[in-house]
Amino acid sequence: KWAGTTLTPRDISLDLASLPKLIPIAKAAIFNTALPAAEANWLGSDIEPTNSPSYLRIYACVSVTGILRVARTVGGVTVTEDLNSGTALVADAAYMFTVPWRTGDGIDIRYSVTTGTIKRLLIDEIGGAE
Repeated sequence: KWAGTTLTPRDISLDLASLPKLIPIAKAAIFNTALPAAEANWLGSDIEPTNSPSYLRIYACVSVTGILRVARTVGGVTVTEDLNSGTALVADAAYMFTVPWRTGDGIDIRYSVTTGTIKRLLIDEIGGAE
């Protein structure tokens, strides 16, 4: 029983079928890597959602002050979205952002400056509730 309700094998199998959507999916990771040129893409290629709709949890720490951006491509058109309300990140400080995405979105990361180090970037897809 769960919360006073008797569960059937069917109930449990339905719950198990939804489980992959609740477990974060690692999408990208960078550690101790030189920044590319300003406004250049950080990832080798755009990442795309496994589940839709879902969220990206982006953790970033950079050695120099600058503006972190999501570069979102839909239908061959790319737009940038400033994270942290367009305010520069503090050098060596860690930040975490939640970004919604859908089927058809391709996501990359850009930074407004160069000559520094990406200390850590982790991007995970969160498929269930945020």
